[in-house]
Amino acid sequence: MKKQLTKRTIDGITQHITFKQKGAKKMKRWLYLIIAVAFLAGGILGIALAQADKVTIDDKYPNKLKGSVTFNHKAHSSSIACTKCHHTWKKEESKTPQQCAECHKAADTSDKGLKKAFHKQCIDCHKDLEKQGKKTGPTTKCSDCHASKK
Repeated sequence: MKKQLTKRTIDGITQHITFKQKGAKKMKRWLYLIIAVAFLAGGILGIALAQADKVTIDDKYPNKLKGSVTFNHKAHSSSIACTKCHHTWKKEESKTPQQCAECHKAADTSDKGLKKAFHKQCIDCHKDLEKQGKKTGPTTKCSDCHASKK
């Protein structure tokens, strides 16, 4: 693309300067690409920030001995794959994972029961991180996770 610039000098002579805009189209494409990437990143960031900071697990066990457990879901989900905890979730089939109690039943006292599933999932993961020398949450003391029973 050629562009013409008209310039009048002090002595009244008009000059016409013609030049090519070589990189204009390329620059425009880069600008559109940068804008698209910014919108995409903003959307992803918005979804990530929309997650609840704290989640409280307060299932109604028949013989409940301890209080509920509240943990920082955002901190966990930023460093652990969702399917590590939500082990049966298939993202392509559902936007949100099932609640644990949909499969693991509170009245079930076997290893597949809700209480043992929670304890195995959470405590085992924390102990594995501890063995690796990584920062982790509580591993032994019940009251470090469980609130006082109400």
